[in-house]
Amino acid sequence: MAIHVDHYDWWMFPIDEPSSYGFAWTVHEGDVAELTSDATYFAGYREGIDILATSWGWDLGRGAYLPHPQRDQCWQQWPIRLYKATKSAQLFGCEMELASLKALGHDLMAKGEPMFYLRDLSGIFRE
Repeated sequence: MAIHVDHYDWWMFPIDEPSSYGFAWTVHEGDVAELTSDATYFAGYREGIDILATSWGWDLGRGAYLPHPQRDQCWQQWPIRLYKATKSAQLFGCEMELASLKALGHDLMAKGEPMFYLRDLSGIFRE
């Protein structure tokens, strides 16, 4: 549960859009190229996506729910975090992670979960 109470998504999954902190954590094409060329950073970045998915009971590699998740390994109603992780994976060229996160978002929407946080975020899961 510890991961769910922190506001890690601003810095852990940078995107090319402003956040509630303005442009503090916004990345541009050059930033993405620099970060993806740093093997240590990029390995940690991809591990972060896996940790987030696992915290929601999602097996990122299989693109499916974990067979025996712990009680708190479930969707925590944070669509903005799923959106940011998905958008960031797209920007950083993480195709496997992108496809898996989109599958999670699509499944959650099929179950009636709203993908809305200040605006409709569902489009990225339908692309």
